[in-house]
Amino acid sequence: MAEASELLRGELLAVLEASAPRLCESLRAELARPHPEQPGRPLQFEADPWSWGITSIATEEPVFDDDRLADELPGDWFERCESAGVNWDSLLSDALCPWFAGCWHAVGGPERFSPAFLFLHGYHDQQYHLERRCWVPAAVAFGG
Repeated sequence: MAEASELLRGELLAVLEASAPRLCESLRAELARPHPEQPGRPLQFEADPWSWGITSIATEEPVFDDDRLADELPGDWFERCESAGVNWDSLLSDALCPWFAGCWHAVGGPERFSPAFLFLHGYHDQQYHLERRCWVPAAVAFGG
């Protein structure tokens, strides 16, 4: 199973790496948009754990298109995960969050918005800190 998991992870990372320029372009556009004042509220992005699209909470604009990963991964990728007993949902989450944080840093996001977080839709209690590149409880992220 470990060998299959590494192969599947490698395929996913290759797709994410190939998609990085598009995400960086979208993040630059997001940084150029006016953002409503939200005193005391850090910038957040929401990842849909079903389609893996990512949206800015402040502007409600998508920064990574829905279903892009499913379209670009090999057609049998999800089935091979299931056959190998690999939790594809965890594999995606574990790869997507650091990848997004890397693109956020590459476009200078922390210079404009600090801190900023990514979270999975439906799982608001955990926020991925884009500068520290780790999960933190929402109470820590929002000082509550």
